[in-house]
Amino acid sequence: MEDIAAVTQAYYHQGDSAEARQAWAAYQDAHLRLPVGFDHRLDPWSPAYLDQQLKLWQVMAGVAVDYEPETHEADVGWDAVDPVRQPGYYVRRDERAIATASDHWLATGMLLKHCGLKAGDRALEYGAGFGQSALALARMGVQVDTVDISARFCDYVAQQAAFFQVPLTPHRGRFGHHPRPGERYQLIWFYESFHHCLDFASVVPRLARMLAPDGRLILGGEPIVETPNAAVPYPWGMRLHSEVAAVVRATRWCELGFTESFLLELFARSGLKGERINCEQSDFGRLYLFRS
Repeated sequence: MEDIAAVTQAYYHQGDSAEARQAWAAYQDAHLRLPVGFDHRLDPWSPAYLDQQLKLWQVMAGVAVDYEPETHEADVGWDAVDPVRQPGYYVRRDERAIATASDHWLATGMLLKHCGLKAGDRALEYGAGFGQSALALARMGVQVDTVDISARFCDYVAQQAAFFQVPLTPHRGRFGHHPRPGERYQLIWFYESFHHCLDFASVVPRLARMLAPDGRLILGGEPIVETPNAAVPYPWGMRLHSEVAAVVRATRWCELGFTESFLLELFARSGLKGERINCEQSDFGRLYLFRS
């Protein structure tokens, strides 16, 4: 735990020099050691288990306050972006930019392939950020709502909707917020966002009630492991990889990981049967698809 500050410094300055890259190399494959007394015997559905994970988040984030999404899930570093011409990864110019963009394109392709939608259907994305997959669906006539905790990202999605003149509407709120009470969605999806959903036990039942009878719920780009490992050594909880520890310390985000068995049971408890859909070209394109 006492190394987190040094890990964070090394991670965020690894591009400064050869010496800085060497400093990060010493940490890049490492994992955080859990504190002495961490109890692996706790029931993962219990309040005590949640409390233990919240204490772990506090130590990783370097804070002594309760976790609040509106405070701690801030959108860091996106205040000087053209959301129409260069949203998200389009603004990057480093040597990995194009390869990284390919992962996101593949993930969007997988979503389009397995969403089961047609023009006129309703879809909802949580934690949409720049909303690139939401925009892709809206340009094909799907009526899309997005929900994000960030007012900035909601504004960026609104700018794109206005530019392309498509049925894409942003809403500010937490996971589980229903932007159109009484309406039901043919698709609800999360891309690289469900792992920020600390109150998943109460959110998932609400999502199940928002799905149309033949609807689908899809998770993509999520840190889900088939069996516990050094990064996720429990059914669910804070991920322990050195890069994640650095990001949590710098941003205060809640960065969870899940085992596949726990995730499937989580949704099954709300009547949603799940399956994994692999993507050979990229783990970002691996989906978990749920239906009632």
